[in-house]
Amino acid sequence: MYKVMIVDDEPLVRLAMHQMILWEELDMEIAAEANDGAEALAILQERKDIDILIVDIQMPKMKGIELLRSIQTIDSMKKPIPIILSAYSDYRYVREAFLLGAFDYIVKVDMDEENFLPVLQKAVQKLKKLGASHDLQNQAKEKGGPDRDIARLLTLDIQSNVKEYSGIVYEVCNWLGEINQVAVAVSISSSAEMISKKAIKQTIKTEMDSALLKHIIYCEEANEILILLTVPQLRSETAIRERIHITLTLIKTRLEHYMNVRVAIGISETVDGRMHWQKLMNQARSLVSLCFFEGYDRFFYPESEKKLFQETSVSLWIMLKAKGIEIVRLLEQENEPLWEPEFDQYANLLKKKARFEVHETRLILTDFLWELGSLLYTQEVRWGRVFDQSHPFEQLKEFYTLDDTLQWIKQVCSDIYRFIHEQSQKANTPYHIVEKAIEFIHQHYCEELSLGMVSKWVGVSENYLSRIFMKFVGESFIQYVTNLRIEESKRLLKKGYKINELSEKIGYMSSEHFSRVFKKATGVSPKVYRESIGLGAEMKTNQR
Repeated sequence: MYKVMIVDDEPLVRLAMHQMILWEELDMEIAAEANDGAEALAILQERKDIDILIVDIQMPKMKGIELLRSIQTIDSMKKPIPIILSAYSDYRYVREAFLLGAFDYIVKVDMDEENFLPVLQKAVQKLKKLGASHDLQNQAKEKGGPDRDIARLLTLDIQSNVKEYSGIVYEVCNWLGEINQVAVAVSISSSAEMISKKAIKQTIKTEMDSALLKHIIYCEEANEILILLTVPQLRSETAIRERIHITLTLIKTRLEHYMNVRVAIGISETVDGRMHWQKLMNQARSLVSLCFFEGYDRFFYPESEKKLFQETSVSLWIMLKAKGIEIVRLLEQENEPLWEPEFDQYANLLKKKARFEVHETRLILTDFLWELGSLLYTQEVRWGRVFDQSHPFEQLKEFYTLDDTLQWIKQVCSDIYRFIHEQSQKANTPYHIVEKAIEFIHQHYCEELSLGMVSKWVGVSENYLSRIFMKFVGESFIQYVTNLRIEESKRLLKKGYKINELSEKIGYMSSEHFSRVFKKATGVSPKVYRESIGLGAEMKTNQR
């Protein structure tokens, strides 16, 4: 059963979460609670079994954002999945929380089962996926062999584990030899669920065997495959590259034709010796990541990797940030979509003026999504009302090239533009004006209320509101408010309220005025009505 910890300084919020969700049905239990981030951090350091952290952003002593920051800096601590609780005004903190690893967020005013349950279900799916990945790693360790060694090489800190690294590369060289060592990284542009790791490995193995290349194939994730190989029978660097290129071309063709995927391949430099395997694998992975910028269907050799323009990075960040804000401003305008040419400039600037690492580029685009999110927040709209699919920050990770990513974000902008202006147009129709007026009346009918107050709220004249109200509701504004108040007074009379107490509660300044209105509407006085429902005699008995 997954362990949940709730961190919120409001006891009522914590209590509501206990009652709101049937935790056992999700295979979860609330295992711990804390009043603030400092208390939560102490609990997390003491116990290592918390899987999900539900944390409020604004708390005394240590805020939620500071708690997430602290968790990231403590290597020995288990990293639970953080779900953020926030208010609309906490927008900039929510943005930073996502950059610190937050999984999702819940706006407190929307904190009910309907909104909370899908987030928790998604968190359970992630925990199961992480558990499956952990099981695979454990299986590889138990089985031993090349998979175990390559998995270890990918994460091993050589400087701190020189002896262990030497032992691993010794085993790898026993399988492959030490002459003409090359690492290859293959990236596949389909979701891992759609393709078979077994089929991929078999396709690669068939071609590597045919080319008489000694090799190890590592495929923990179906989207990324690593190949370690040697070409001991050749001495010419040109001949080595030609042999590898022909073999990889055949592999790429087979994968594309038989599995209907797109493929990009990164190939490291060629070296001799025992101690270079980690460097070669990292180089191949770095090279294949260039497909995010250049697209798939390509081979990336060491000379393909251009030097990053570090000197322009900061200024470019500022330019892109400013353009993103301008796009959001233009999206708010109701006239022709002026945002489109501005977005095209933004995209061209990102693609042509500089080359970032994939992670850094995604951070830039994530920041732009937050700007779009802020526009929706000002309209009091959540992402889910605009998009039926998963949350945009999760979708962003699903794209494998910069072109595809920018095309998708442009469509997001288009959807937001259409949604907010359609909503604006709907809000100006007579039906929606009356709908908005009724909503305001139901919130304030127990107070002093006039047609002028309501018309000002919905933004139309009193005469116009009076006319369309009668048309759509079938009774006048005064009749509607009076009926609401009378129904509320009946409810309060049944609960035993005295007449002079309830008159003020439902918007009447005197009990005499209330009694006259009540009798006119019902045909009897409030006193007679109370006695007719059996409360009058009961109250007399109590008074004796």
